[in-house]
Amino acid sequence: MNYAIIAAGEGSRLVKEGIQTPKPLVKLHGVSLINRLIAVFLKNRASSISIIINEEMEEVRRHIEKIHLNIPFHIVIKSTPGSMHSFYELSKYLQDGKFCLTTIDTIFKEEEFSNFIHAFEQDTDNDGLMAVTSYVDDEKPLYVSVDKDSMTIKDFLDQPAGEEEYISGGIYGLTPKAFPTLYKSLGNGVLRMRNYQRQLIADGLKLKVFPFKKIVDVDHAEDIKTAESFLTESSKIKFAAISRGNQYSPNHIGNDAAIFNLTIDCLKRKDCEVAVYSEQEFQNARLDGEVIFDMARDTQTILKLEELEDKGMKIINSGHGISNCIRANMTRLLLDNGIPHPRSLIVSTREPLPEDALELGDFCWVKRGDFHTIHYEDVTFTRNGKEAENILNEFALRGIPLAVLNEHLKGDLIKFYGVKNTDFFYWFYPNDMNHSKFGLEAVNGKAQGIPFDEEYLKEICTKAAEVLDIYIYGGDCVVDKSGKVFIIDFNDWPSFSPCRSEAAPYIAQCIYEFATK
Repeated sequence: MNYAIIAAGEGSRLVKEGIQTPKPLVKLHGVSLINRLIAVFLKNRASSISIIINEEMEEVRRHIEKIHLNIPFHIVIKSTPGSMHSFYELSKYLQDGKFCLTTIDTIFKEEEFSNFIHAFEQDTDNDGLMAVTSYVDDEKPLYVSVDKDSMTIKDFLDQPAGEEEYISGGIYGLTPKAFPTLYKSLGNGVLRMRNYQRQLIADGLKLKVFPFKKIVDVDHAEDIKTAESFLTESSKIKFAAISRGNQYSPNHIGNDAAIFNLTIDCLKRKDCEVAVYSEQEFQNARLDGEVIFDMARDTQTILKLEELEDKGMKIINSGHGISNCIRANMTRLLLDNGIPHPRSLIVSTREPLPEDALELGDFCWVKRGDFHTIHYEDVTFTRNGKEAENILNEFALRGIPLAVLNEHLKGDLIKFYGVKNTDFFYWFYPNDMNHSKFGLEAVNGKAQGIPFDEEYLKEICTKAAEVLDIYIYGGDCVVDKSGKVFIIDFNDWPSFSPCRSEAAPYIAQCIYEFATK
C-alpha cells in the first residue's frame, strides 16, 4: 500500500493560541504527529510513504530528512493554495495501485485504521473507501450522505440535509481512477478537497464508507489534550452479547445459557468488555461500535442484526447466516452447493401434496420451513402420504406457510459441533449419550457403528458452514449402510452440551479473531 500525508498547511490557529511548534512536530504522548503516522503506515504494509510540507517549514524539513526507511520515502517541499493542490503534488508517487491519503492532524485508533486498510485491500467492488465517523470534532464538518443498504456515498454536504450520521474523517483510500477527476478539478480552479470529493461522485466513481468510532483533528491548542486523552482511552475490545430468548431454546434453556456464559467468561479472560442483552433489550438498544456476537432467533432481532451488518458492523453469527439456517433456506443452499443432503422438496402448506413427493418414499420427515424448530410438532416423521398431508394441514392451521419434506435415511445418526477457523470439531452418537431435544433420534435407533470417513464428515460440515455463512455451528448427519454421510440438519450456535467446556475457549477464540481481523 502506498501512503501519502498532506502536511503543507501553516497551522495558523495553533500559532495564534501560543503553540510555536510546527504542526507536523506537535507531540502526542512524546511522539510527533509525523512520526506517529509513519509508524502506523509501516505497521500496515507500507510499500512507499510520501509527504508534502510547505516551503517555510525548515524545522520540519530537517526533521524529516533525518528519517531513514527501508521503503521509498518521498518528500515534497512546496507551498500550495490548498489540500487538493497538495494531493496533486503527491500524486506522481501514487500511480501504482491503491493508495491511502491522510492529513497530518488526523488522529485515530490504530486498530481501527488497520481494519480500514484491510477492508480497502480486500475491496474489489469500489473505487475508493473513505473513513467516516459519527463523532463531530470539526468546526466545519463535511457531512456524508450514504446509501444505507450498500454503504456507498451519495453526496458530500456542507450542512446536513436529512439524517446524515457521518462526517468525513480525513482518511482517503483511493485507486488511480481518482486521478482524472483530480486533474479536471485543478483545471477548473477547484481548491478544496471537499469539492474534489463531490466531483468524484459526479464523475461516477463508486465510493464506500468505512465507519470509525472516533476521529479527532488537532487544529487548536486544546485539541492536543483531547487527542492524548482519546489515545489513552481503553483499547479493550467491546462486545455486545445477545442471548437467546427462552422460547427459542426448547428443552435446552440451561444448555444454551451455559455455553453462552462460558464463552463470555473466556472473552473476559482475554481482557474484553462484554455487555449482555436479551433479544428484547437488543431490539431497543443503541450500540456504539461494539462487535456483536449472538445466539439470536427472534425475527425482529435477526432483522436488526442484518441491518447493522449491512452498515458495516461486525456480527458473529451473522444475521444473514442465521436466516440461511431457516429450514427452507438451508435446504436450497445445501442442495444448490452440492453438499450431501437427503432428497427434499419445499412445499406450500396451503396446496395439495405434489405428486413427486411420492418419490421420497413412504417414510419421510415433514419439517416446518419458515423458521427454526421450536415445538415438537415442527419436525414429524411420517409413514405415508396421508400422514404427511395431515401434518401439512396442521402447519397451515398454525399459520406456517412452508414445509420441507426430507427423504428418511436409514443408518447411524450422528450429531456434530464445529467452530470455523479453529481446530475444534466434535461428533458423537446421540443415542449413546441419551442426548435428545424431542426424542426424534429414536427413529433411527441405536447406532451400529457403520464405518465412515471422519475427515470427510468434517470437510462437508465446514463447507456447509461456509455456504450458510455461520461460524459457530452444529447439526445432524446420517451415515447410511454404505458409509456415505449426509447432513440432515444444520444449526447456528447450538448448545454444545456434551462438549461445552472444550468448545467455549475455541468459540471465544473465533469471536476474538473475528473482531480483530
